[in-house]
Amino acid sequence: MLRYRWLGGIGLALAAALALAGATVAQSAGPETVVDEVTHELLEVLDERGEALSDDPVALYEALAPLIEPHIAYDRIGAHILGPYWRKADAETRQRFIREFQRSLLRTYASRMEDYQGDVAIRILGSRPRDGGAQVGMEVDTGSGSPTRILYRLEQQDGAWKLVDVTAEGVSLIHNYREDFRSRLREKDLETVIDEMAARNRELGFE
Repeated sequence: MLRYRWLGGIGLALAAALALAGATVAQSAGPETVVDEVTHELLEVLDERGEALSDDPVALYEALAPLIEPHIAYDRIGAHILGPYWRKADAETRQRFIREFQRSLLRTYASRMEDYQGDVAIRILGSRPRDGGAQVGMEVDTGSGSPTRILYRLEQQDGAWKLVDVTAEGVSLIHNYREDFRSRLREKDLETVIDEMAARNRELGFE
């Protein structure tokens, strides 16, 4: 197991999820290999620059966005989260949602990077088929209490494995955000919700 500083709790789950975005391994690599190699690659970067990036969500976004956009299935994530609202939205609205949702994820991760000040041990547990794709398990040990299990669900698109969901401590990223957004959408339309996301992101320096 390898150890890294500046990562902990849900922040680690998000970091590892974002790690999948920067996949530099061969497209023919299996899902377990992608999770293992790329998670370690990104965590090494964050171990070196994590303290500085934790204070600047915009810098964090700019450092990781070029890696994220091609390799996470944001269209699938958006569809799972928004359901009928996604199906009714036009292409421009979908792209706006994806952009602001990406920034919100990174903003959340940046706010969590300070939560842990010790080392984290990571171990890949294996993979199995799930829902037409694959599920890869990871064990995270912060040294305080029992290790946390994180599950990654991936699907193949264009010959590559892409992330579609993360479950940490029994909580699915998709389920958590779906409940949050659909609660808001019962009172507001999608354009208004996206505008509110964009406004919060601008407060942190996003243009």
